[in-house]
Amino acid sequence: MNRKSRNPQPATRGVAPAFRGDIIGREIIFLETTTSTNDAAFQAAGLRHDPEGIVVVADSQTAGRGRFGRRWESPPGVNLYFTVLLCPPLQPREVPLLTLAAGTAAASAIREFTGLKAEIKWPNDIIVNGRKTGGILVEMKTGARRINLLAAGIGINANMPPGSLPEHIRPFTTSLKAEAGRAVDRAGLFTLILEKLEHAYKILLNGDKRALINEWLRLNFTIGKNIQVSTPHGIISGVAEAINDSGELLIRLSSGELETVRAGDVTVLKN
Repeated sequence: MNRKSRNPQPATRGVAPAFRGDIIGREIIFLETTTSTNDAAFQAAGLRHDPEGIVVVADSQTAGRGRFGRRWESPPGVNLYFTVLLCPPLQPREVPLLTLAAGTAAASAIREFTGLKAEIKWPNDIIVNGRKTGGILVEMKTGARRINLLAAGIGINANMPPGSLPEHIRPFTTSLKAEAGRAVDRAGLFTLILEKLEHAYKILLNGDKRALINEWLRLNFTIGKNIQVSTPHGIISGVAEAINDSGELLIRLSSGELETVRAGDVTVLKN
């Protein structure tokens, strides 16, 4: 495996993986700290002829972000922050499928590695015991009706004490350590997520979108529940009914109509 440095800092060494796939992990760049791994990955891509499969992992981020530019708390030595560069043969409208693939990889790896029942709240939150413990941020560079390059960023609260989080997000945020009652080996979990993501990505490359969606449905926290979705165009309420072949959420409104949502913040409502 390729490393950015022959002598990574001890904290960075703590998340060193042992996985190199046919696509993902062909090059792995370790950083002690960076602004965000998505930014660092796009910068690295500019220096390579074929950036697909590059993984950038950092021990901390100074400007980690989630969707809609929200700050992602990224202290050193406790969590996972990494980005995988991909060049999928998909149209831009199908990008939600990559978010589903990344979420499926993260949730299934957490289940297998920790025994915790990790679930996915559409579109990008990893949930354990009803609280968020991870998220996916997919960003892309596009050309004429195609994706030129896509960065799939994954952040997992592994060993972070929930009490160290900002007070306003503590009620609905947790960590794997807090839920499992023991520390999580970041290197082992990181390795397994990369392995699972390679598998999910190959399913997409083979054109079997429905197989990926069915795997996502097995892990989901959303379908069949009463939800409220905040979108750029307003708030939509109804029952989450299905995921279409582009990874979009289908919501059954009280009127009986079916609404298709491409992006938004989902709140699961209590019955």
